[in-house]
Amino acid sequence: MPTNTNKDTMKPDELTAEQEELLVAQMLRHQVGIDPDQVGAVLDMAAVGLVNSAWRNSPVEDWHAGDGPLSDGGMLRVNSHTTHRVRDMIRRWRTDCGIDAHSSTTDLDTIDIGAVEWLLRKLYRWFTDPKRKLPIGLTLADIAGDGLGEFDDHVAETLGAVVALAEERSNHFAFGRAAAHGGLACHHWWGTPAWPHLVDRFAAAVDDASDPRWGQDGQWFARLPTRPAQIADSSSLRRLLVRHPWKLDAASANYVVTAGIGYMRDSAPPLPATPDNH
Repeated sequence: MPTNTNKDTMKPDELTAEQEELLVAQMLRHQVGIDPDQVGAVLDMAAVGLVNSAWRNSPVEDWHAGDGPLSDGGMLRVNSHTTHRVRDMIRRWRTDCGIDAHSSTTDLDTIDIGAVEWLLRKLYRWFTDPKRKLPIGLTLADIAGDGLGEFDDHVAETLGAVVALAEERSNHFAFGRAAAHGGLACHHWWGTPAWPHLVDRFAAAVDDASDPRWGQDGQWFARLPTRPAQIADSSSLRRLLVRHPWKLDAASANYVVTAGIGYMRDSAPPLPATPDNH
């Protein structure tokens, strides 16, 4: 998780537990754009962080490289679908634990550590299931090949660290830290507060050859591939990207990536100079 406070030269390992918790809350409020005291928002963003740590920043990167079955467009579909599924599992777990989405984040500390471990084990089994069907039509085993064992170890270590942090510090801090990681490392992903605005900018740009992002005289616009029928009109493009980008067909997903949706992202704003009094 990024730890630059933008306020002083204190190193991360010099932060007290109280200071680190305040830093996480500031990141969530000012840089990610969610209320760090609302459990539903924090857990939704924690899903993004867990997917990035357990799935995206894993041996999957090697499967994605070169001429493998995971194209850039395929990764857009798989990453968003994975986030959707993990978010839904966490939401159901929260509800089963009797925690309302609008409750205080500290209410997570009323949940027994055994229930937290149960959730992370469930996520581990889902992530590593060789028969898990990806939205690109292949299974995890199909794309992993002989790298499945290495991926399994990575997921176990990543999710185990969340349980350990919850046991050592608190449930709400463990999930808050995962949320801050997701919100900062993946602020351009589906499922984040920034995504709908990013989609709007992208949809406007691909409809306008004079948009400055295409360069002088729109030379980059002229090099785009033919726009696929599934996203030929702006309403279809926006609807699919905002609601469920994993339902894009292969040609449409590759067009979206080729047209540079990833370059539409904004940098995270700096932290305020004065700490919050929350």
